[in-house]
Formats: sequence, C-alpha cells, structure tokens
Amino acid sequence: MGSAVISRDEELAAIGAFIDGIWSGPRALVFAGEAGIGKTILWETGVAQAKGRVGRVLSCRGAEAEASLSFSALSELVGSLFDEVSPSLAAPRRRALAVALLLAEPGEERPDAHAIGLGVLDALRVLAADAPVVVALDDAQWLDPASAGVLGVALRRLEDDHVGVLATVRTSSQTALSLELGRTFPDGRLEQRLIGPLSLGETHQLLRERLALELTRLELARFHEATAGNAFFALELGRELLRTGTRPVAGRALRVPESLRGLLASRLSRLPAETVEVLVLAAALARPTVELVAATYGDGESVLTALEGACREGVIELDDHRIRFVHPVLASVCYEQAPAWKRRAVHRALADAVADVEEQARHLALAAAGPDAIAASRLEAAAGHAAARGATAAAAELAELAVGLTADDPALRRTRRLLAAHFHRLAGNSDESLTMLEALAAEVAPGPERSDVLFETALNYSMGAPTAIALCDEALSEAGADVVRSTRILGVRSTYEVIGLSIRQAVSDARAALAGAERIGDPRLIATMIAKVGHAETFAADPTPGLVERGVEIEGRLEAGLAVVDSPRYILARRLLLFGEVGRADAALEKLEADAAERGDEYSQDMFLWHRALAQWAAGRLHSALEFADRAQGFGGQIQKWHERAWVGRIRALVEADLGLADEARASARQGIARAQELSLDAYELHCQSVLGRVELVAGNLEAAGVHLRDLADRLFAAGLNDPAQPLWADIFETLVGLGELERARVYVRRHEQTAKAIANPWAAAVGARCRGLIAAAEGDFPAAFSALEQSSDNLDGLELPLERARTLLRLGAVRRRADQKRAAREALEQAVAIFEQSAARPWADKARAELARIAGRRPSSNGLTETEHQVAELAAAGRSNKEIAAELFMGLSTVEAHLSRVYRKLGVRSRASLGRLW
Repeated sequence: MGSAVISRDEELAAIGAFIDGIWSGPRALVFAGEAGIGKTILWETGVAQAKGRVGRVLSCRGAEAEASLSFSALSELVGSLFDEVSPSLAAPRRRALAVALLLAEPGEERPDAHAIGLGVLDALRVLAADAPVVVALDDAQWLDPASAGVLGVALRRLEDDHVGVLATVRTSSQTALSLELGRTFPDGRLEQRLIGPLSLGETHQLLRERLALELTRLELARFHEATAGNAFFALELGRELLRTGTRPVAGRALRVPESLRGLLASRLSRLPAETVEVLVLAAALARPTVELVAATYGDGESVLTALEGACREGVIELDDHRIRFVHPVLASVCYEQAPAWKRRAVHRALADAVADVEEQARHLALAAAGPDAIAASRLEAAAGHAAARGATAAAAELAELAVGLTADDPALRRTRRLLAAHFHRLAGNSDESLTMLEALAAEVAPGPERSDVLFETALNYSMGAPTAIALCDEALSEAGADVVRSTRILGVRSTYEVIGLSIRQAVSDARAALAGAERIGDPRLIATMIAKVGHAETFAADPTPGLVERGVEIEGRLEAGLAVVDSPRYILARRLLLFGEVGRADAALEKLEADAAERGDEYSQDMFLWHRALAQWAAGRLHSALEFADRAQGFGGQIQKWHERAWVGRIRALVEADLGLADEARASARQGIARAQELSLDAYELHCQSVLGRVELVAGNLEAAGVHLRDLADRLFAAGLNDPAQPLWADIFETLVGLGELERARVYVRRHEQTAKAIANPWAAAVGARCRGLIAAAEGDFPAAFSALEQSSDNLDGLELPLERARTLLRLGAVRRRADQKRAAREALEQAVAIFEQSAARPWADKARAELARIAGRRPSSNGLTETEHQVAELAAAGRSNKEIAAELFMGLSTVEAHLSRVYRKLGVRSRASLGRLW
C-alpha cells in the first residue's frame, strides 16, 4: 500500500514511528484534512503495516448515515470479539458492554456510558496482553456519539497499555471529534498531521500512475486549479476526462464541490434505474448489507445484479456482506437525487425490515410527510431504549425527533421536549438542555408541568447555588399539593443550601423531604431523603440518632445502588471520618469506590476518591493522600465535573500545605476560590480560604494567616455550620491565640467544645482542649495549660490521627519548655518530630525541631540576656512582629513586650533596626 501513496514521505515515516512506539505505551496518530485529500489511503497504509507488526487491528470506517445509530462503531470494532474477551471482564462491565452491543436486554438498571467504556477498556487490555492493539478509525468525525463517548472513556484510562489509535478526521466537518485525543494522549503521545493538498507536480504524478493520464503543463494547471489539490477530486475528474475523451480547457474551471457533485451525479446516471433504486436503499441505511437490501427490495437476484454493476462502475465496494459507497459523497448524492416521495417510501419499507428499535424509529420519522402520532410514539420509546443502553446523546436526539412529529397535542409535545432536555443534561450537554428548558418555561402554564421544567433546570449544577435554590423555590410553589414532586424538590434544595451555607434551612428542608418520603412509602425515595438529612445534619452538628444507619439498611435492600449524593452509605463513611475512625471510613469509601467503578459510575467514584484523599491525610499518609487527590482531579477533569476545581482547593491544597508545598497549596486554594466564586459555592470558598490561612500559619506568617482565618468562625456560626470536626477550626483558634486575641479565641473554643461534647466527637474534643491549653499558656497559667493539653492527648487515644497527636505534642513540649521542664519537653517534642517526619509533614517537623533547639540548655549570654530574652531578641532581630514572637514562643503579647524592653535596656539599643544590626 505504501507504494501507492503519492509524495507523503513524512506521513509514511510517522506511521512507522507510531507502530514502533505502541510497544512502549499508548499513543495516537491522527491524519486530518478535507474530504478526499488523501487521509484514507494513508490510513489504509497504516492498517496494512500494523497487521504485520502488532497483535490485533480493530478497524472501523465512519459513515454519516451511521452517526445517528447508537453504538454502530462500537459494534464494528469489538462486536465480533465479545465472546473472546467477555470471560475476562468483571460481571457489571461485561453486562454493560453486552447491552450496548445488543447481545443482552437492558433490564431495569440501564448501564451508563462510563460502565460501557470501562468494559471496552478491559477488552482492550485483554487483547493487548501479549502484543499491541491498534484501534483504527477512518472518518472519525462520523462516529456515532454513543460509540465516541465510550471509546473516550476507555482511551482516557490507558496507562502503560500497548494500545494505539490511528484515526482520520475531516477538518471541514462541523462534527467535533468527541474522543478528545489531545487530553487522552498527553506528553507527546499524540501526533496530529494536517494533510495538505497535492502540489501541481504531485497531481501530475497521481494522474499518470493511477489513470495513465498525461496532461500538458497548461492543462495540468487548469486541472489543478479545479481540484485544488484534492486527490479524490482529481481522480474522479481524471476518470471523467478519460471517459469523455475531453481535456481541461480555459473558461471551464469549476468550483470543486459543485464539479464533484455534478460528476458523481452523472456517474450514477449511467447506472440502470433498477440499480439506482437498489443503491437508494443502501444509501438510506446506517449499516447496509446485501441481505437487508435484498429483503427490503424483495428480489434478491436483481439486487445482486445491481450491486455487481455498481461495483464495476466504482460506485460501491462489497466487503463480504457489507455494502460501502466508495466515498460518502456518493451515498449522499444517490440519496438526495431521489425524489422526496421515493425517499419516504424507502424509509417506510426499511422501518419494517430493520430489527434495531432505534433504527426502526428513525426510518419511521424519515418516512413521515408530516406529524405522525405512531412514529412519534415509537421515537419516544426508542429514546428510552437508547438511554437504557447508556446512549443518552442518542436518546436526546430521538426525543427531539419525537417532538417534531407530535401534532395537535401541545401538552404531549412539551412532555417530549422536557424528556429531550433531560437526556441532553445526562449526556453532559447542559447548554442545549438549558436552551430547551428556557423555551419550555416560557410556554408552560402554572402548576405541576411548570414545576417539572423548573426542577429539571435546577438540576443543571453549572448554574450555581443561588440560582438553583431560586428555581427550586419556584418549582416547589408550582408543585402545590403533589407530595412526590415536593419531596424531591426539597431534597435537592437542601443540597444546594448546604453548598450555599444556609445550613439551618438545609436541615429543615431535608427533614421535611424525609417526612414526605415516609408518607409516600417508596423505599428508594426514603433512603435518598435519609441521605439528604444526614448530609445537612452533619454540617449542622445536629444528628438524628440512628437515622443514617437506618438509611444504610434500606439501601442494602434496593436492587440498584444509589448515586453518591443520594447514598446513606456515603454519608455514614463521611461521619466515621469526621469522628476519627479513619480506618473504618477508608474501608467503607474503598468499597463504595469499587462498587462505583464496577457500575461505571465515575461521578460517584470521583467523590469517593476525594474523600479517600482526606482519609489518607487524616491518617498522616500525606504522599498517599496526594496520589488520591491526583486521581480524583484527573477523574473530575475527565468527566468535566462542575465543582472539581473547588475540591482541588478544599482537599488537595490542604495536603500540599502539610507537605510543605506552599506555592502549590496557594495555587490550588486560589483555583478553588475562583471556581467557588464563579458558581456561588460559599461552603467551598470558605474551606479554600481556610487552607490559605493554614499555609501561612505553618510558615509562621501569623498576620497573613489572620487575613484568611480571623473572621471565619463568625461566618461559620452565622451560617449554622457547627460541625466541630472540620480541619479549619484548629487553625482558626491557633491563629487567634498567636495574634493575642485571647478573649475572642476563648469564646469560640468554649462553643466548639460544647458542640463536640453534645455529639460525642473525640477528634473535635481533642482540638478544643488543645486550643484551650494554648490560651492558658499564653496567659501564663501553666497548670491549666498542662491539664488541657493532656486532656487533648487522652481524647486522641484510639484514634488514627497522628498529625493531630503530633500537634498536641508540639504544643505540650513548648509549654513544658517554658515551665522549665526540659526533659519532659524534650520527650514530647522528639515524639512530635518523629510523627511529623513519618508523615512527611515537613513544615510541621521544622516547627517542632526549632522548638526542640530552644531546650539546648543555652548558657546566659555574656551580654546578660536570659535564655528566654535571647530567644525573643533572636526572633525580633529576624524581623518577626511581637504577635508572631508570641505565637512562636507560646507566650502572651504583653510578655513579649516586657522581654523586649529588658533586651533593649541590657544591650543599649532603642529600636528593632538597631537590634538587627547588633545581632
């Protein structure tokens, strides 16, 4: 095949490098260009070379007619291999893939695109176990959206797998290549080559070698101008010149699209009428086969005769039983030149001949001359069928077709438009969904129908919390006395209210929603609303005893699991984590993550990964926490999760801060703040702000920490966010003590400890006691400080919270040093250093080591300074403020000022600048 390629040496070299490179990991090579430019022959060359050098080549040629048929490309790629790979697939993924390939019935639980994609991923890995696999996609812009979606899911998850993608795509197509190969194959593993037009000399070579057609220089120039260097157009025009015996002449230059269409139409006109009639059938089919065309036409012998004649004329190719036009434009011309009545008759006949539910419905739609109730009903059913297979994009299109054929029933039209908007949202096409919903909202009358439109609009998370809450309010008003509608709306509104920091209202709404679900008696709805209540009550620190556990028990009896935001199991895992039972929490989250992975539920899987990162952080496994955050961030980016960047600021930045990656932590937190502000996610913004404060606190920049943390407690209390186990509380209290705002800190700590006691949370109790000890130490009350710090340590017994224990030991050691209990101080600080170092919490370890160095038994200086005065002078000379010195040495601000006065007097200086020069 390579010898047939004209002047494409660089592209041929790229093919060779691509095939060799697959042995070292996944990569892709994409040839892009306009129709007919020569992409396909390069692709065919690559396929031929790959077949001799890799294990398997899975190929698929996209066709415009198939772009509307769900999973047609997937069937062509892996359908024949399903029996070979299925024994190696996990049961949920095997079933999802079988349903998509029409090898199994969907059942009640429909697979989504992610589950199907993960099945494809596993199939590729099975096939590539011994030798590389090449996935070859010609005219990838015509891949049906369902196939493109699942292939994207699979390809984005390739790691060290020996899988390559060889693809062609039209640059002039309005259809986006939804595989997003640029994001799928990063770090130089994707090569994209734009195939340009042939030069004048290359066009001459093409005509001479392929057609034995010789043109003069002037004729060639005119010919090249007419074809614009397009290889396919050049060959077609060259064949026409040979057939007619004519030559290019001045004044007959044609625009390429029109000349090609005219040429192809004339080429078809040379065929007998019966042959064209057979070809119209083939052109109208998404996957034309000899058997299907023959069955529809009703005369198998005539069909074979027609197809053989079309093959001789170079109009079609026969690949076993499959019929392919030599170029998609030929199929389009063949179809479009048939009169409208003929096309409708063809589609009516095909609707009875094809077996696929979705294709039947499409043919019925195209057969209709106007509104058609039966066709519209079939299309609506086909939309449900497509959605059950996980092809939500196809479901949306089918629902829209149903709308177009619905007449004389405005209410039914609106119902089907709402269904289409719903499927567009599920398919990730929020913009289209919102456009449809906006139009519907202007049409529907007040009442339940309007409520449904508003509620569906609210479910588009990208709108932001305040807008979504307002929509829920209006939807609730329109729902009236409908308990089911009101229950679902209240549950969703409570979630948005938590995000928007209206915690008290969120608790009220969630409890009202649960009461409604109890009246309805639907177990699935009850479990969902229990999760909503548990979610809101956790933030409010006002849990209903045993409620979440009851929800877990109900969820366990359901046939299909609940989504992450609706799962009591997820709420229970989060509760365990907040109570310091990190091992149990992580085990529960791991199980949830595995379940989500098997279902292909990557939205839920992403949430579990973020919380597993938080669990690893709490357990002091910071590098592991960062790895989980990396995975979660990758997932969120892949599925375009609406609040993924906010989670980056909330959890990833927290881990980076404790690892000492200050710049990275600041960047992550600011990224989270920007996203939170964009969508009015007040809770996320508050958490991201707290992490910025933590970075400065760890670095010893108390004033900067105060900018972020000083006012957070008031905001939390005002919002009703009372959960005392949030990591930010300790940082707020410590910053206030360091800044000398002891009374304010005392009020906050007292309230914090009361809440911790009310819900019996040992982690929160330990934080409160430690901070109470810091206040006592700052006031010079060492006995009270020792008592509080030892109580903090006792509260941590049995909990897997090494960083919290080390922070308590650090403060205990510092207070003991100030009380001149050097040996006990050294023991506590050495333990703190060891724990911090084991956790890789470098900045915290540095703080503990600095405190340990102050116990070195330094003798009084010859200048007469005591050890404490020496430490104060050293920090002041280094540029620390009095508040920062107070925080560093755990003493009151007035004590620092007294020590500095004595330092100035003893050293004979009058200012900090003089002290710095002297030091």
